[in-house]
Amino acid sequence: MPRKQNNISQVPVIPEILSPVNDWIFKLIFGDERNKNILISFLQSFVDLPQEEYELIFVDPHLKPEYEDDKLGILDVKVKTKTGKIINIEMMVRPTQDFGEKISFYKSKMIVEQIGKSKDYSVIQRVICICIANRILHPSTPEYLNYFVFMNPRNGLIFEDIPEEIFTLEIPKVPMHNDRDDREKVWNWMRFFRAKSREEFEMLANETKNPEIRSAIEVVFDLSLDEATREQYWRQELARMDHQVSLKEAHEEGIEKGIEKGIKKGRAKERKKWEGVVAEKDAALAEKDALIAELQARLGEKG
Repeated sequence: MPRKQNNISQVPVIPEILSPVNDWIFKLIFGDERNKNILISFLQSFVDLPQEEYELIFVDPHLKPEYEDDKLGILDVKVKTKTGKIINIEMMVRPTQDFGEKISFYKSKMIVEQIGKSKDYSVIQRVICICIANRILHPSTPEYLNYFVFMNPRNGLIFEDIPEEIFTLEIPKVPMHNDRDDREKVWNWMRFFRAKSREEFEMLANETKNPEIRSAIEVVFDLSLDEATREQYWRQELARMDHQVSLKEAHEEGIEKGIEKGIKKGRAKERKKWEGVVAEKDAALAEKDALIAELQARLGEKG
């Protein structure tokens, strides 16, 4: 059942707002059966599916390996529509350079899982991957919502028989004011992800006409008031920060080793260069000594 809506302004003082951009908090909001209406409202703001498709069923987010040594994967939120279409939503807090490869891996696994050992390709249903990123993924365009399918870049022909689609939503690009009427619904949802303070959430709650966004804000406030949730949230954030520090230290150590290696290589090259110069001088001196000796010998013969 959906959560009961309360008066947001009556929520008591909150120690600190837990960000819905945190992937764990994101799962608690959008991956909870009680919040299915919230998830549906978010998807309907930009995914073009018939209304009847939105009888969603939550699916195990673990991607099953086909072989023992296959790489595993855990999705943030995975659902099926009424006719079996698969929707995967990923909150990418700090997307790495290989995020494209990661998404390709996820959607490929979700396609392979549908076939099984005794079925044919006709059972494959449409797979929709949605990436919400807290960093800029596509610096070449100001658009915060982008949609990708297989297409011929020469004539714009879409390969409709390939059931793969990708949406990317970039939080840093979300404008302060909506400049497109057709984007109002998704823009308000992106304001939800962009919000950091209680004041920002309350302003959105007062301005939006979408009751599900208000419900999502209430869930954020409820989670932020729960001591156990806050403790787990900060444990995760500290672990993430430790991981980032480790990566930075490894990167810096790699640079230092590279510099040291370069210096050693430079020194070796310089040493080789001077050894060559000395060898050339020694050869010239040896040749000069040989010439002198030859001249002395000739003079001796004449005397």
